[in-house]
Amino acid sequence: MKPIALTLGALTLMAAPAFAQGSLMDTDGNGTYSMEEMQMVYPSLTEDAFAAIDADGDGEVTIEELADAQTQGLLPAME
Repeated sequence: MKPIALTLGALTLMAAPAFAQGSLMDTDGNGTYSMEEMQMVYPSLTEDAFAAIDADGDGEVTIEELADAQTQGLLPAME
């Protein structure tokens, strides 16, 4: 039972940034956010800012990269 509780707790923590985004949507369903998807919520997002958020440089922002960007102040946390 304890491993299940720990797993559920970890999943909740990982999902929290996704729920915090409110209107940020993964419109193509690939599990990451493109610049176009992010600009729907952050219309002033520049290519340079997107590149700074996209830590691995793959052209997509993961939920972890998004959370890191908010922690670092690169993006405001959405309520």
